[in-house]
Amino acid sequence: MGDLAKAVAKLEEEAEGVRELRKIAERLDSEIDARMEDVEGIGSEVLDLHGDLDNQIAEHDYMAVEQSVTSLRRLVDMETVLPAVDAVLLLTALRDDEPVPNLTLSLSSFDDDDSWDHPRLSQKDLDRTFEAALARADRRWEEIWGDRPWEDPSERESQRAEDHADAEREAIKERARRAGSHVMELIDYIGDTLWPGLVEAVESGDRERAVRALAAAASAARATESAYKLYEVNLSIQFESSPESMGAMGEFLSDAQGWLLSQKSG
Repeated sequence: MGDLAKAVAKLEEEAEGVRELRKIAERLDSEIDARMEDVEGIGSEVLDLHGDLDNQIAEHDYMAVEQSVTSLRRLVDMETVLPAVDAVLLLTALRDDEPVPNLTLSLSSFDDDDSWDHPRLSQKDLDRTFEAALARADRRWEEIWGDRPWEDPSERESQRAEDHADAEREAIKERARRAGSHVMELIDYIGDTLWPGLVEAVESGDRERAVRALAAAASAARATESAYKLYEVNLSIQFESSPESMGAMGEFLSDAQGWLLSQKSG
């Protein structure tokens, strides 16, 4: 083989090597993009749940609300998301010829739910607001009707009792609405605050920050279970107080309740 042929063969070999390297780099890029899309897509799905919940809570569809919060906990699953995060970090380090990230920081280091600053609400919080609303209603009643002369004292007390009952029904309705809003607040906190921070940490190669953001999101997702129970309890109280305030769902539940009672009495 002549010198020219050898030179051509060498160039072809080098070109083939470059093509193979380019293919490897392209495969790395594709894999990184795919895993990153998975991580980012979870954030989008979480935000989509907010829109669903807005309608479900407005319609008092507690069964759909329960399904939504269950879907959220499946989405924000540490055991599923962390491998995708680590894959992006490792493949990016290999592609960019940078040090491999330390994978020793595990999610189990952040299992304590009380260590996270996600929105919180308790029945005591709701009841305090409820009592304050009733107290304000009583004060308003006195301001409006307190100095009015009543020919019949019993009429005054009857009117006051009726207005107090109306105020109580509204306060009960507001308490249930606030409990439903808390579920949405948790989901918003994950989708609007924690997940963008997680994505940013992964993109910058900061695994520790990414793990902390993921652990915080998982903690907030777990909190939706007790938040839903709080909503369910207070919605039940609203139904007992004024089924008509729950629209079509109140009518459906009233009919179901009536049917069950008829079956028992029969």
